[in-house]
Amino acid sequence: MSKLNSITIRTWGITMFIIGFCFITTNEIYGRIYQNNIEKNYLADYEQSIESIEGYLEKEPHFLIENLDKLKAHDTHLFMEVYLDGQLVTDSYTGTDPSVPTTKKKLLANEDVTQAVNMGRDTQIISKTKIGSNQNTLFMFRIKNFTLDGKKGALYSFVDLASLNETEKKMNQWTLINFIFYGILSVLFFYYLQKRLGKPLNTLRDIAFEYAKNDFSQEAPINFKDELSQLALAMNKMRKSLETTGTATRQEKELLENIVSSISTGILYYNQDKTLLMSNPLGENFLRNWNNGEGTEEQSLPDFLADKIDEVINKSEKVYHDTMINDFYFQISLVPLFDEDLENVRGVLVSLQDLTKERRLDKMRVDFINNVSHELRTPLVMIQGYSEAILDDVAETDEEKHEMASIIGDESKRMNRLVNEMLDLSRMEAGYIDLVPVEVDLEAFFMKILSRFNRMAEKNQVHLSLEIEPSVKKYYMDEDKMNQVFVNLINNAIRHASLSERNDAHVKLWVHEDKITDEVQMEVIDNGPGIAEADIPYIFDRFYKADKSRTVSKSSQTGTGIGLSIVKNIVEEHGGYIEVISVPNKVTSFRIHFPYIEELDEAD
Repeated sequence: MSKLNSITIRTWGITMFIIGFCFITTNEIYGRIYQNNIEKNYLADYEQSIESIEGYLEKEPHFLIENLDKLKAHDTHLFMEVYLDGQLVTDSYTGTDPSVPTTKKKLLANEDVTQAVNMGRDTQIISKTKIGSNQNTLFMFRIKNFTLDGKKGALYSFVDLASLNETEKKMNQWTLINFIFYGILSVLFFYYLQKRLGKPLNTLRDIAFEYAKNDFSQEAPINFKDELSQLALAMNKMRKSLETTGTATRQEKELLENIVSSISTGILYYNQDKTLLMSNPLGENFLRNWNNGEGTEEQSLPDFLADKIDEVINKSEKVYHDTMINDFYFQISLVPLFDEDLENVRGVLVSLQDLTKERRLDKMRVDFINNVSHELRTPLVMIQGYSEAILDDVAETDEEKHEMASIIGDESKRMNRLVNEMLDLSRMEAGYIDLVPVEVDLEAFFMKILSRFNRMAEKNQVHLSLEIEPSVKKYYMDEDKMNQVFVNLINNAIRHASLSERNDAHVKLWVHEDKITDEVQMEVIDNGPGIAEADIPYIFDRFYKADKSRTVSKSSQTGTGIGLSIVKNIVEEHGGYIEVISVPNKVTSFRIHFPYIEELDEAD
């Protein structure tokens, strides 16, 4: 059902109102003018006829009385009567119309006529009265008094204009027919407007709503060459333009979102009310780290950042700030964004540069230099000291000289090992690592490694054990490189287990097959103090040392922080990976994952 505010209904209503008003007004005015003119013309004609007959009455009254019926026989609407001394002498309708006495009686019953007759004066009355079942009928009644042969006479003239009622009735019928035609025309006009105006407008409206939803699948129909078709043509051109612009905008937005999401800078955008309108993952991480430090779950705006935003809005200029949150270092830049008038600040763009890695690298470089300096200084001092002792003949016997030379050799090997480790790491990170995989008997391989640490384990009261599942007794790998891996891991495990201050300190080597992941896993497990959760993500970074687990005693402050980096590179070159699982003061496991090689079965 159409709404009342529809342009079709309003146009139809206004148009039909104007047409109906003009039609009714014209019909009414025309009817009244036509009716009045007819009545006036008829009355004028009859009045003239009556006056001519009254002229005969003055000139030849006897002739008029004798021939009255002949004088007015041609007109049935005019009838006359002549009275002498109150007696009817003659009339003009004798034998012509039987209804005349009834009409005469109705006319004489009119109050004005009755009054005129009683007064006995010359009178002319033009009025309306109801005759029969008809509507009020216009009539003329005229009295002309005269004297004939000493008798008082009166000529009564009656004009019955009932025929005009028939004319008016026909006019009313035509008016009704015109009204019916007007109603039919209004219905047809409504459907015409609905088809040519309402329906196309509704179609264009629905299409416009679809365009507003970025749905450009529909095209506005063009059926005629009118204004609506021109509007549809303009909408189709707008559709192509919007579709092209929308596609370009979506691509630019997608590109911008990908750029914002992938850049190494955190982005936060706040409006004047400090409501977060846009952010990228790094910006959300910043808020998450801050809120976790504050003990809240919601990503609320930090107080210091709110103050900086106020400062930017007030000064309308950039502000820089450095801060540290939960061991994360950030350099914060706040940039004001202005309205189109370039006067008012509409928002503040906060960019967060995470400098944690750079700070940690700087710290690791410093630690590395300190460690290397310490590692090199000690053997150099010993080499220098024992060399001078030999040169100065401090050693008197050959045995003492042999012992000093042996110490110099050991310290030289220690220095050589340190330099080789650094060179190995450099070559591995540059991709220069050559593997010579061979079939290795794992039990013999690990027993040989453990034998090297028996004295160290006994000295630190650490129990060593080995467990190998029967299904993985052999594996293809570079024996020398993997020897370097497990020497490093076992050495670290023994040193950490010795710090646990417990009687059951132990280090276990466990080799087994994980059939779910189709992997061969080699684990070095110890029950030392463990590794802090914050250090685990960086444990394999070069130069990194987990200070909390290595500064318990001075004896544990050894190593340069590159051993685990070498381990990680060698394992990855074998197609595997290494992970750390640590529960403080309970267990720490360095787990190496290698893919299961079916060639072992074929070789067997």
